[in-house]
Amino acid sequence: MNFNEYQVSALRTAKLFGTVKENLNHAALGIATEGGEFTTEVKRLVIYGNPMTVGVQQHMAEELGDLLWYIALAAESLGASLHQIARDNVTKLQKRFPDSYTDKAAEARADKGGVAARDEVLPETAHYVPTGSVPRV
Repeated sequence: MNFNEYQVSALRTAKLFGTVKENLNHAALGIATEGGEFTTEVKRLVIYGNPMTVGVQQHMAEELGDLLWYIALAAESLGASLHQIARDNVTKLQKRFPDSYTDKAAEARADKGGVAARDEVLPETAHYVPTGSVPRV
C-alpha cells in the first residue's frame, strides 16, 4: 500500500466537519492525543526503566498508526496528499542535510533560507483545494 492508497482507505472512517478549521482542529487534537500516548510509553521506558516488551512495542506501533491516521486527516484538510508531503519532506531534508545529519546544518536550516527567514503569511480568506480522495457526503 502506498501513501495515497492509505489516505483514501483510512479517511473513509473520518468524521468530517463543516469547515477546514474544524477538520484541522480534529486532526491537531488527535495528533496531540496519540502523540501523548506514544510519549507515555517512551517515558515508561526511559524514566521508569521499564523493559521494552513485545506488548509495549506493539502498542507503540499502534499509536504510530493512529498518528498516521490523524496526519492523513490533516493532509486531506489542507488539500494535500500524503505522497506529496512525504516527497516534499525528503526534498527538504536533502537540502538541509546534503551529506548526512549534523547539528550545525540542523540549526542553520538551509532549506528555509537560514534561521531568520520567515514564510509569507497567508490571508485569512485562503482556502484549500480538496484532493478528492475522500468522498464528501
